[in-house]
Amino acid sequence: MMYSWKKRGWALMSALAIFFSVQTTLYAHDISVDKIDWKSLDKKMKKLSPLGFHPFLMPLIMNNRDAIGLTKEQLKDFLDWRNKNRVQVMHTMNKILKLRNDFLRLSLSPNVSNSVLESKQEEIFKLHRKVLKYQLSCRRNILDNFNEEQWDNFFFVLGENGYDIEQ
Repeated sequence: MMYSWKKRGWALMSALAIFFSVQTTLYAHDISVDKIDWKSLDKKMKKLSPLGFHPFLMPLIMNNRDAIGLTKEQLKDFLDWRNKNRVQVMHTMNKILKLRNDFLRLSLSPNVSNSVLESKQEEIFKLHRKVLKYQLSCRRNILDNFNEEQWDNFFFVLGENGYDIEQ
């Protein structure tokens, strides 16, 4: 069982490392949206989904921006949001992964008390809430930018990508 936990921990760490390396190459504010590999980014973000319950929507939106009908102004707004928040989100997610791996290691030690584990888990929950706040801020940005037709198009994209949605 310990091997399985370590394997999952390394898989998550690898996924985050790939995500962060891709994100690092996207640092420049004036980068063209076409130079970003949104399909690859979406796959990486799906690997990160176990870190929280709210989906990472922006890679899906950018990968389907033509089908949704995004304008140049909307693309700029979304990229501006990403540039403003990317570093903080990455830092928080990286910290969650480290603490989760630490927690798994500590939980296997007979010398670690339940209260220590509860404290460590609470710290992880606080970071999850912080990531959720960023995700909700991203969601708010989407809510503020989409028109009714774009919402219809986005619901179609969500359904095509396996999201169980209610309109």
